[in-house]
Amino acid sequence: MYEHVNLADLEPHDVENADARVKAVGYELRPRKMRPSVWSFDAGGSGPMHYQREQEELYHVLSGAFELAFAGDDGEETEALDLEPGDFVVVSPDEVRQLRCVEAGEVFVVGAPNAKDDGVVVG
Repeated sequence: MYEHVNLADLEPHDVENADARVKAVGYELRPRKMRPSVWSFDAGGSGPMHYQREQEELYHVLSGAFELAFAGDDGEETEALDLEPGDFVVVSPDEVRQLRCVEAGEVFVVGAPNAKDDGVVVG
């Protein structure tokens, strides 16, 4: 069994707590063990500083330029990783992070396991 969808056929939706629009690939395909989506950002946009309750997240930059910032338990930023098209990053659930857009683009994000609204916004 398989499911198929083309990204061009998906409608983008606004995201609460983020300066982004998301194409919910997972909503269309209904995978049981992962939650894929494509996030679109304008330059200067960002997602929330957050961590996940149980989801490990994979980020794959499709276009544009991004920073993935990490923070300590005190909420202070500890480092920022520069990302460009072709880069992949896997982040553990408990790592506090924020995706920031430097140059308009898209990021393919996969969370696993497939847990709805697993993110916890910090600050």
